[in-house]
Amino acid sequence: MVKDFIVADSLHLLELGVMKRLLTGWRDGSLGYEGKLSAIKIQNLSESVLSIELPKEIHRKMRGLDCLAFWKGTEWHSFLNYASIVVLKDIIDEKLYNHFLLLFIAVRICSSEYFKKWLSLAQILFEKFIEGYIQCYGEEFVTSNIHNLEHVVNDVARFGSLNSISAYPFESYLFQLKKYVRQGNNCLQQVANRLLEKSRIPLKSKDTTFIPKVIKRKNSVHCEIRHGLEINNVFKDSWFLTNDLEIVQMVDASTTPDNNILIHGKALTNQTVFFKLPIRSSVLHIYEAQICNLKNLKTYNIENIICKFVVVRYSLNSFVFVPLLHTFNVE
Repeated sequence: MVKDFIVADSLHLLELGVMKRLLTGWRDGSLGYEGKLSAIKIQNLSESVLSIELPKEIHRKMRGLDCLAFWKGTEWHSFLNYASIVVLKDIIDEKLYNHFLLLFIAVRICSSEYFKKWLSLAQILFEKFIEGYIQCYGEEFVTSNIHNLEHVVNDVARFGSLNSISAYPFESYLFQLKKYVRQGNNCLQQVANRLLEKSRIPLKSKDTTFIPKVIKRKNSVHCEIRHGLEINNVFKDSWFLTNDLEIVQMVDASTTPDNNILIHGKALTNQTVFFKLPIRSSVLHIYEAQICNLKNLKTYNIENIICKFVVVRYSLNSFVFVPLLHTFNVE
């Protein structure tokens, strides 16, 4: 029966477990002297994290490194899956950064059905990360969370991607139940009574069929493409990847007479890979590019959109484009 318990809960194992231990260790030196950051590097890293503008789908902005003890799970999730590879690159030691990439790539492969063909590679990367962790920090710093990385791929193969088996929905529902409690006495009875009252309210049937649409407001254009994917002409929400592997910035959107939606945007001309080892970042659709050079305005069908990007500044003129995991088209 034990084998049917899910170990690979991204909230507690990866974000509040491994990622929190690593970042806190680099800041405080709690992983030993190896990797301990200087005060100026901690300040620079904190400023880089604070400067990141996350897309509208991510509702909680990351706070600085002085608030790590108070970070919520979603902040650790945003750091691990989107910010980390950019803000850490010139901050931590190159050896430690290359070691961290093993974890980042393995987690990303396991986080979406889009990458499920690479699960065997993810298993190799997790094993190499565990071995490298001992070499980098010492066997005395190995915890059960580090060991349990060995079982992540097996759980994903059996139960689905990390996004579909995480504890986030459970924690969210606990918050809803908490709001039913009005006072400290008889909490269980209060929750039960509120749930009973709610069950007596007739629910209106909802049409679950998704219909793409364009919404135009005074200074903005929003395009709802599919469940969980919306782009608009605000910088942080305007970037997407096409089937031709073009990185495009949305400028406008329109609807044809036969109700087809077209996106009008400009593609980048100079995208490159952000890292080459242990695999090329382009395999995960992660690219580095300058935004100063864009092609002429072009029209795109929404069926040709693979995913939406999180855009993280790397240098003065360079940005890194990291796919927003839940927006991949896996149908």
